Amino acid sequence: MASRYEQARADHEYLWSTYAAADDMTGAYVDQQDLTRLMQSPTKATATRVYESQIHYWFEKGPDMNERARRGLDECMRDDPKIEEIAGRHFCEWPAEWLL
Repeated sequence: MASRYEQARADHEYLWSTYAAADDMTGAYVDQQDLTRLMQSPTKATATRVYESQIHYWFEKGPDMNERARRGLDECMRDDPKIEEIAGRHFCEWPAEWLL
């Protein structure tokens, strides 16, 4: 069984590499704060919280809109059971507009 850290890392990597980074990571989310947290406390516990926070943000905003459009990801996302597993594991909900 994977640790919480290993699972969060795997889920994060799947979303980011299969689809795209969350939309507006350097604007609304301010991912620089995650880097600061990791630099101040470079532990697996901190990394786990950062991964989980970014996963939640991904489900709030969706993957980067430019990447989604460029790669035609909307259909893939709707049919990908792994996204649903990740959402359930991290208690995230699908935005209704993704299902249109």
